Amino acid sequence: SLYTQKIKMSRKKINYIKKVNIYKPEFPLWAMILFKTIFITFIICCAVVAVFSFVYVCTPVDGPSMLPTLNAQQYDEEGNLIEGSSNDSVYINRFGAADYGDIIVAKSPLDGKYVIKRLIAKEGDKIAVVAITNEIFPANRTYKVMLIKSGQSEVEILDEPYLEEGTSLYQTYYNFTNYRSLNPERFTQMDVGNYGQVYFLTLNDGEFFYLGDNREDSRDCAEYGPNTENNYVGRVDIIVHESENHFSQIFLYFWHLIFG
Repeated sequence: SLYTQKIKMSRKKINYIKKVNIYKPEFPLWAMILFKTIFITFIICCAVVAVFSFVYVCTPVDGPSMLPTLNAQQYDEEGNLIEGSSNDSVYINRFGAADYGDIIVAKSPLDGKYVIKRLIAKEGDKIAVVAITNEIFPANRTYKVMLIKSGQSEVEILDEPYLEEGTSLYQTYYNFTNYRSLNPERFTQMDVGNYGQVYFLTLNDGEFFYLGDNREDSRDCAEYGPNTENNYVGRVDIIVHESENHFSQIFLYFWHLIFG
């Protein structure tokens, strides 16, 4: 019958498949594991090369403007350069958006040279550098950075733990005051309670404001005003001090980034 013929044909196909499978060589398990390991390693290496070719740029840091965060080993206690000392290096994320307190790299609007500084304020913010008089000893004045973030009214006096203890902001205050005298139209006078009348600089769209950690020896936005986004280069994600291994610092950075 037709039904019987179909069953016989199906059995023939099954037997043929079994015979073919008998003669098909099997790939050893160890070879499969080795191949997969090599392939995965190759993909990871390609990813690392791509990231550090197109996303990150490594560059040595020159100068004392970011002491003690960077290049601390290059200078003695009196601030003199130690001959033969090595520079720290940083890895710059060219696509990383910076937030308050991040270390960034930008082109200086003065001469187009690259500078590495600390981001203090962003577009729409109001910033001021003020002298605070000691009520008990009026001759003793301290200097602070005040910030009003965009869309807010609260005045924040910046706590800057990255500064070396005892750092004076007088030079920053002097530069900022001098910039105000040359550009009065950019400043707004505001009443800040116990601090009296304070002149705030308002950052326009696309502007940002940075300062060096070594406030006594840094050419930054306090001197020449806000920089613009077309001069922004990137955010510093990884700092490698001269005595440390680059690979270990990169590994630790991504380990903490992934696993916290």
